[in-house]
Amino acid sequence: MPNAKSPWLAVILNLLIPGLGHIYLGLIKRGIVLFFLTAAVAAISSGMGWIVGVIICSYDAYQIAKGRPAPFDFLEKYIGE
Repeated sequence: MPNAKSPWLAVILNLLIPGLGHIYLGLIKRGIVLFFLTAAVAAISSGMGWIVGVIICSYDAYQIAKGRPAPFDFLEKYIGE
């Protein structure tokens, strides 16, 4: 598996910017959608949504990198990945 991506690097990238770990994993549309969803929730919830969004995005990227079912698989029918 020479092209395997590091789950922990995906988590670290998502901790910096939500969705960046997904872009690292090659899921560009998913990363962009999750970034804007996190930003929208943060704006509505006075910033607390950012923390929750970062945690959820990090968990999602970790699961994908490990080859496990991702919690946001329902997004695939909307974003085409």
